[in-house]
Amino acid sequence: MAERVLPLRGIAVFEAAARSSSFQIAADELNLTPSAVSHQIRLLEEIIGVRLFDRVGRGVILTPDGAEYALSVRQGLGRLRTATSDIRARGKKGGSLEVVRLEMPPSFARCWLVPRLADLMSELPNIDIRLNAQGNYLHANRSPFPELADAPADVQIVYGDKGTWGDKASLLLTEVYQPYCTPSFLKQYNIRQPDDLLLVRLIRTALNIVSWDEWLNLQGIDIAGNSMGTVQMDPSHLAIKAASDDVGIILESSALVAQEVADGTLIAPFPTLSRPGVGYWMYTPSAHSLRPCVEAVRNWLVAIAADRQGDDGACNDRVPKS
Repeated sequence: MAERVLPLRGIAVFEAAARSSSFQIAADELNLTPSAVSHQIRLLEEIIGVRLFDRVGRGVILTPDGAEYALSVRQGLGRLRTATSDIRARGKKGGSLEVVRLEMPPSFARCWLVPRLADLMSELPNIDIRLNAQGNYLHANRSPFPELADAPADVQIVYGDKGTWGDKASLLLTEVYQPYCTPSFLKQYNIRQPDDLLLVRLIRTALNIVSWDEWLNLQGIDIAGNSMGTVQMDPSHLAIKAASDDVGIILESSALVAQEVADGTLIAPFPTLSRPGVGYWMYTPSAHSLRPCVEAVRNWLVAIAADRQGDDGACNDRVPKS
């Protein structure tokens, strides 16, 4: 087989047979005879040089090579179906639907963008937003993507300090860290001063810039001689949900709890005892000039971030220079 020629008919038949573990069911699905399915599978096996199925009684099962191939085929066909659906949707809209791919840390997506996503889509109705918040590339100790013609995202939100991102990205949001809990939790445990936190459950998040140990030490509290009740939850949006459900008290970023603070779900018992965090930065990895739709999304993010920081006094503290 020439490298650029794919046996697409055989691959489609194989995917149906692999999914159903039956040549008969695959034949019914594809409007073929079982012998035609068997013939296509044999041709495909000859082309790729491995056996894909073993016969068991009247049925078939995938060989180990067949199972591995089936997974790749299923993923590939899934991407083809998505691409076809996207192009069809654009065609129905006269080609006006533009795709903008966003990538950002999971908790930032859940806590900051998702509550505002309906507004973004309403403001820019002709833009198809694709959000990836798996966090594969967004750790603070890694550089963003180099400039690429086909970058995995049009806009990345990355987390870290000026030393990490300052020459690559523009600052979107600053943050401070401080404890947060529900009003009912505050009242139930009569929390009046930092020492009172030794008697309640502290919710830890492993990767937070400011840790409970650091914050308590700064308040002059000797944690070495005290046995504190703690629970660890990662990532941050799980910890925030737990605090909202009165599981305990969190030490979190003001950027991530803004929604809960605004609606009164969470409050800061010690608002004057915040600690500076780092910040969220916006990066556009394409080597080309930004498409108008990407520029529109970028400008929207900047405007919304500026409005939020203007409304949240704690977030006006600047990121310390590295």
